[in-house]
Amino acid sequence: MGPAGSEPVCPDRRHRPPAGRGRRAVCRRDAQCRPQYTSRRHAGIRRHSRETGSRHLVRPLNDGHDFVFQLGGHAPRLSVRPGEQFTVFTEDCFSGKLTSVDGKPRKVAPYPKVNPLVGPIAVEGIRAGDIMAIRLHRLEPARDWGVATISPNFGFLSGTRASPNLQREQEERVWIWRLSPDRTQLTTRTSSGRTLSASYRPFHGTLGVAPAHGEVRLGVVPGDFGGNFDIPDLREGATLYLRANVDGGHIYIGDGHYAQGDGEIAGTAVEGAFFTTLSAEKAVPDESFDWPRLETESHIGVIGCARPLDDAARIAVAGLVRWVARRAGLDTMDAHQLVSQTCSLRVGNVVNPAFTALCSVPKAVLSP
Repeated sequence: MGPAGSEPVCPDRRHRPPAGRGRRAVCRRDAQCRPQYTSRRHAGIRRHSRETGSRHLVRPLNDGHDFVFQLGGHAPRLSVRPGEQFTVFTEDCFSGKLTSVDGKPRKVAPYPKVNPLVGPIAVEGIRAGDIMAIRLHRLEPARDWGVATISPNFGFLSGTRASPNLQREQEERVWIWRLSPDRTQLTTRTSSGRTLSASYRPFHGTLGVAPAHGEVRLGVVPGDFGGNFDIPDLREGATLYLRANVDGGHIYIGDGHYAQGDGEIAGTAVEGAFFTTLSAEKAVPDESFDWPRLETESHIGVIGCARPLDDAARIAVAGLVRWVARRAGLDTMDAHQLVSQTCSLRVGNVVNPAFTALCSVPKAVLSP
């Protein structure tokens, strides 16, 4: 989609979204309006240089590239060097099309055209079988608002095809959450006029690589290849370890979240767009590696993906015991005991095709 500046702004104010939404209405030659991104997406984002005190333009690596909705099945569209920091623009799960409480989520983003992803991004020198370290350096909101929804037949408290019930379904509803100028709080209005608030806690719901054996997986699916974890620990400063299944690894990233509780129980987080800076490189080989590993400044953890939820938890716990044994120099039984007494077990999502769980321990307990 091209820059909006090349076409006139629609004179009908009814077609213009409230200020700050990062979009404006433009008209086709037939005078029918359509929403389009502002030029900011295409021009990049201006950042301050600590060294020179000046501001410089950072153009997203994926500028001019379409999003995809699946992991795997694509030739690499972008390429980076090992350890090189690069910035991409990621859309929200509705492709930026749900901008009003009157919007219809399933019309603007019909399944499976949800959860648009940037990628695949090839990393030079990565070979199939290598362990990749993908680090999130910076998550900068691309808009000052995010969107959340509740939809029929989707969410932890809704009946689905796999878990039906005879109760009346919840109605479809949309909330627009506004980000405070200091980027600490989100607020939204209820249908009765009350204000709800939540802390701004940005993270990426989806980060993964091309699946093994030539498989193609939808962007809403998590697995041992990464994907749609919806785990809030995948935040700025975190490193995700994944095994490359193809040469280059083929990274996919998207599904930015401005806030989310454990489980993503209503079906969505506060979905938002980001300018995300990340890097990727080959990690130290480890024969005990099996499922995705997550490292932050204070914790290490393993992510399990499965249904039922206890299987996802078991995968995460078993993987962490093996990692702790190797990292702390313990035998399996001692590592099992240490994890049992010090771990946190966090639910990522309970709404996707596979549920996710993160088992983690503080790094401090690994020291002798």
